[in-house]
Amino acid sequence: MKFRYRYWIAAGVLALVGIVLSGCENNYPPSLWNPNEKSGPQPVVTEIIPPDSAYAGVSIITIKGQNFDPEPVKNLVFFGGKKAEILSASATELVVKAPNVVGDSLEVKIAVHGAELFSEVVYYKLKAAVQVFGKLGETDVVYAIAVDSEENLYIDLEGKKIKKIARDGTTTHYADVGFLKANSMRMGPNNILYAAVTLGRLKKISAISPDGVESTFVTLAAIPYDLDFDQSGNMWVAAGKDVYLVKPNKSKSKVGSFAAKLRRIKLFNGYVYVLGGAAGQQKIWRAEIQGETLGTPEEFVDLGAASWLEGAEVFSFTFAEDGDLFLGTDHSPDAIFILHADGSHEILFESLIGPRIFDLVWGQGNYLYAAQQLDGSSNVLKIDVGKKGAPYYGRQ
Repeated sequence: MKFRYRYWIAAGVLALVGIVLSGCENNYPPSLWNPNEKSGPQPVVTEIIPPDSAYAGVSIITIKGQNFDPEPVKNLVFFGGKKAEILSASATELVVKAPNVVGDSLEVKIAVHGAELFSEVVYYKLKAAVQVFGKLGETDVVYAIAVDSEENLYIDLEGKKIKKIARDGTTTHYADVGFLKANSMRMGPNNILYAAVTLGRLKKISAISPDGVESTFVTLAAIPYDLDFDQSGNMWVAAGKDVYLVKPNKSKSKVGSFAAKLRRIKLFNGYVYVLGGAAGQQKIWRAEIQGETLGTPEEFVDLGAASWLEGAEVFSFTFAEDGDLFLGTDHSPDAIFILHADGSHEILFESLIGPRIFDLVWGQGNYLYAAQQLDGSSNVLKIDVGKKGAPYYGRQ
């Protein structure tokens, strides 16, 4: 009896389902797939410019080839699976902004609307334009940096200590010093580290030997803010409104005076360049090196009048080998500017380097190192500029 009861229930359910299904109409939308439509030709890549590598997140890359779509939105370009922004397109050329992905051998693939196949894979290198270098504490504040001939970086931290960052980024303690912070720091001959410091009423250049021992190299009448070296191993110091020449035997002489208190000094192409003046009124002057003295100072650039700086304070400057002037500032959102010899300017790696850039120093190759001060902490930035800095004679 139970079997018959279950049988009739099952039969009734099946009948009901059949009635429901038979009463339903097929209301599906028409298929978008057209079996008669032919696929477009496979896109082909024949050349990528620049040919060897580009900077992730910043470089503009030109891809030449065939079978692209003239409408940018109908092309997709991928580097290592990351989509690039397409800036312009034609049937034979795509101009894209590199995506922010780093790799030595990234797969580049292109898809075109209407084409069934991707382009054949080609490989390309995208390198980091800017990277945080070394390992600092969360509350470490960097005031000055220097680089030796082996590309080791030395950083002066608030709190009477200097750390060393090796080429591979390993960060170690280098020296305990007697000053709270350095106004600047540069590597000198024989791997002696020199720091411009103030210790109470004592205004001096400290020397830190390779074994981490600090001593006084020379004292000065005014606060020393920066120093540089010439080919003979002489030290040039910006102190107050004056420039001093300090010889290896520690004898010193005032060799030039300028119109404002000086903050930075650089030697380049036979001239001494100095940065001075209050924020918003800063200028860079230069004077020709004439033996062991200086010629008449002349204004090189009026930074206070540069509308593109928007009143930002310039903390540091340096030269590239080709004469480009790099400025480290507190300008937001972009803090490093390049001033070219023809008077034009540009931002270094727009949107990647924020304020404030307190110190700039070149390594041996294409890397520019920057001390970036944040709120209560700091970074050391390693920036691949793609060209060398001006000759630096302290690393001998």
